[in-house]
Amino acid sequence: MEHGLTDAEAVFDLLANRRRRRTLTVLRSGDRRLTVTDLTRELAVEEAGPLITDVPAETVRDIFVSLRHVHVPKLADFELVEYDRNRGLVEPTDRLAGLEPYLSIVSESDPEPRFERDGS
Repeated sequence: MEHGLTDAEAVFDLLANRRRRRTLTVLRSGDRRLTVTDLTRELAVEEAGPLITDVPAETVRDIFVSLRHVHVPKLADFELVEYDRNRGLVEPTDRLAGLEPYLSIVSESDPEPRFERDGS
């Protein structure tokens, strides 16, 4: 199903969820394909880190389930990502650039992630 990014309500709905915004930010910053598991780890460290081993297993599982069943499929519906459910791969598409102005504005008002990766 294709959705237009010119519909303001659709854009606001898409960006209403912080985890979905963080997912888009992670994907655009690396401009690379990630597994849902890798994406889960990145978000878990931001939300509850500073190390993945510090994040409770239940939190990791909740993030994984929400990404796999809610957020990534919704991003795929908007064709912002390509999602291979069988392999668990998520890759940003060129359409993500069209959302950049909105994502930048909304992300500016987001609180800083509690923990950020140190680049390792």
